[in-house]
Amino acid sequence: MRKSFVPKILLSITIIFFIMACNKEKEIGCTDPLAVNYDPDATSIPGSDIGHCIYDSSCLTLIQNVDINDYLLDSYTIDTAFIYGDFLKINISYGGGCEDHIFNLVHEFLFCGTPPVHVPLYLTHNSNNDNCEAALVQELCFDISNLYDLCADTSELFISLNDPKNNTFIHF
Repeated sequence: MRKSFVPKILLSITIIFFIMACNKEKEIGCTDPLAVNYDPDATSIPGSDIGHCIYDSSCLTLIQNVDINDYLLDSYTIDTAFIYGDFLKINISYGGGCEDHIFNLVHEFLFCGTPPVHVPLYLTHNSNNDNCEAALVQELCFDISNLYDLCADTSELFISLNDPKNNTFIHF
């Protein structure tokens, strides 16, 4: 009689675990009410607000319809990049420390053909000939809301960010 009781307990535990695992996961997002992109329905894991919250509403503006060759592309590394709503947040690292570094987010002339419309973005970097070698990190924020006004049908907008270190694109 005792042997038949153990499998029933194991079956019950398995069913309970399965039901709990099937619950819909909440979207991880910004849970800080002081942030621009606060989401009261989001969930957070310890430390995730650092990567998901945007605190400065004065994000830089995207520069549109330019020739990428008109901008400097000094060295940098993209550590993380993500889109949250109308903002593109990029965490970068680079060498320097003696001069002001200028970063711009640009896209070249866009062809609005058959959807999906592909919008490749480029992060430009002007190091102002900084010869210092300190390891610097910086968090950049860009307002990309005007991307959605580029073409008549942007229901299928495909955004990517050039990653020059790996000679590839990060797709969103």
